[in-house]
Amino acid sequence: MKEENIHRKTIKGIEYSAIMVFFLVIIIIIYPSLSKIFYNMGHDSAITSTQGTIETVKSFYIDMNLTNEVALPFKVVFSKDGYKYYENGKEVNYTRKLNIKNNGELPKFGSVEINIDGTVTVKDLTFGNFKCNQTNEQNLVCDNK
Repeated sequence: MKEENIHRKTIKGIEYSAIMVFFLVIIIIIYPSLSKIFYNMGHDSAITSTQGTIETVKSFYIDMNLTNEVALPFKVVFSKDGYKYYENGKEVNYTRKLNIKNNGELPKFGSVEINIDGTVTVKDLTFGNFKCNQTNEQNLVCDNK
């Protein structure tokens, strides 16, 4: 009787070990696919957020130009404390604020600049683990930090 219980325990231990090895192999096989899916989701999110931020800065510039003359280059610099506006390289304060939070995630760092010729330059705009850059209407590039 005791030998039979020991034998059953040994069989159950082997079965549990086989199940654990099976799940481990499945995880090893699936992990690269899952990590690529999560990377692509973060990358696409950073691109979408950057494009939304660019459009918000452009809209804000146009809106402010309706009431005041806003000089170019117009730049918005983002930091952990919020954002600041610059005209011709000088910091300015507006009574109205840029409303990015309603349109998406606020960048952690970086800048968006509307140049004198109307093109847009994005420098190190940071969303999560991605930094996005764009120079003079070229393709937007977002890379892992």
